[in-house]
Parts: sequence; structure tokens; C-alpha cells
Amino acid sequence: MLIVSILSVLIFSTILCIVEIPKMLKENLHRELWTFSILLGLGTVLAILKSLNVDIPNPSDFIAWVYSPLTNIVKNLLE
Repeated sequence: MLIVSILSVLIFSTILCIVEIPKMLKENLHRELWTFSILLGLGTVLAILKSLNVDIPNPSDFIAWVYSPLTNIVKNLLE
């Protein structure tokens, strides 16, 4: 079952590339092609990691960690 999920992600990504990349090349959309490639690669890697049951950290946890000193300062100011 694991191989099926990984193969389905790779097949979907490949079909998406076959459909979208020629259109972008035809219209000379090179910046969009780079953005598309980076985001598709990142999404493919994350989907494969998720199918392998790897713990992927939540981005909101990082944001909360960054702003936690600020919340403590504001809390102390309001008390």
C-alpha cells in the first residue's frame, strides 16, 4: 500500500508537469516555471514524507515560537 501511495503522488506530479510546463515554455513564463517547479517539488516531497508517516512539523508552531517572547512582553505590560 505504501508503494501505491508514493507512485500515485509521483504519477500525479508527472502528469501535472506534462500538462503545465509546455504551456509555460510556449508563453516564455520562466519565473512562473521556476516557482511552479519549486512548489511542485516541495509539495511532492511533503506528500511522500506524509505517506511514509514521517512527522512533519506544523508551520504555526514555529510562528508561535517566534512570537512567544513578544506575547510575554505584552502580557507583562497589560498586568
